[in-house]
Amino acid sequence: MFHIAAYNNQYLRMEQNTLQAVLSLNVDSVLNVAPAPLALAIALDRSGSMDGPKMRAARDGAIKVVQALDEQMLFLVVVFNENARITFGPVLANAENKKRAIQHLQMVNANGGTRMSNALNAIVEKLGQNRSYATKVLFLTDGRNEGEKRELLNQAIERCQAANISISAWGVGTDWDAAELRAMADSTHGTADIIPSPDQVESAFVAAFREIRKTALTQTRLQLWTPAGVTVQRIQQVFPNLVPLGLEPDPANARQVLVGLGSFAAGAQYEYLVDLSVPIYPPGQQFLMLRPSIKYLAGGKDEVEEKSERSGWVFVQWTEDHALAAQIEQHIAHYTNQEELAHVIKAGQEALAQGDRDKATRLLGQALEMSERTRNEHITRLLSTIVLRDANGTIRLNTQADAVARKTLAINVGRTSKLK
Repeated sequence: MFHIAAYNNQYLRMEQNTLQAVLSLNVDSVLNVAPAPLALAIALDRSGSMDGPKMRAARDGAIKVVQALDEQMLFLVVVFNENARITFGPVLANAENKKRAIQHLQMVNANGGTRMSNALNAIVEKLGQNRSYATKVLFLTDGRNEGEKRELLNQAIERCQAANISISAWGVGTDWDAAELRAMADSTHGTADIIPSPDQVESAFVAAFREIRKTALTQTRLQLWTPAGVTVQRIQQVFPNLVPLGLEPDPANARQVLVGLGSFAAGAQYEYLVDLSVPIYPPGQQFLMLRPSIKYLAGGKDEVEEKSERSGWVFVQWTEDHALAAQIEQHIAHYTNQEELAHVIKAGQEALAQGDRDKATRLLGQALEMSERTRNEHITRLLSTIVLRDANGTIRLNTQADAVARKTLAINVGRTSKLK
């Protein structure tokens, strides 16, 4: 079901003791497995700033999702301000339970402040113990997490991560914190995005749920085996966005480390950049440095382990040929540039927030050129709303760019393009 291909420069210069490799992971477009059992939590901000159209839209969007639930799905609804309240569930989505959940949703009103950790902790306590389900969260807020210290939110996110709970987080409007929503998504193999106006909440919820119900392979772990002397120093997801990943020792194999990847649907495509430290060998002989494999649950039941084919293994040899050793493999170069692009955009946004328009113009103009060069069409489109290029190629800030354009870029900073 999984196919892994490895990309790296197979020649190292003499005395070189580090290397990088990209692992490209693809899931078959057709899977002969049953859909994974799903548990869905809908978490709605009901703080005072949500009052009016945003609260109505949140209720209507949640109701639309509840109506679409399959009978075998487990679900709950939690609303939060300074406190979290489970308005319904967790229960199976039969007709009667869906009817009652909708009745409870229709009575949700807005008041108070915002403490996001309470909602996430309530979800973990109710759904985090049953690992037979693939647990997903639809999380909606319109503001910053001002009612508590960031450490409390981080702890709640870590609890979700440990329980294999994946969060799809949205900010409606423009007054929320992109870093908070990205932390939720990146730590739990989820997604984060903007909903510019309340009338778009329903379509965002429905589209997300449509993707969630495709989930088939769960509790997926990448197993990285290395020979004696080789150590995996770091791994990060580099497509479809930049996300640092954690490494865990494999208690069953001292030469192997584990990387949690979350859940997958048919046709999924992801790429990962691995940093290795290696011993130094004499030139002229090829050595195996990394052999990946995948372990996952199929249809929520059977644990399956797939060994990668030789095309997914990382081989190197040392050489005295400086030209060979100096080559930069195109996948590694591409994602290194994508990482630099994200850093430049963030620096440009910081300069803009601090009122340094000259610095912001220079950095965001540089980012536009980088995104065009690396064919990152999504980021190019977003940057083109912030900076403009005249007929002479001169870059200037778009004074008409609104808060929605800036916030959309902020939540998408780590979005990458695949090498074409």
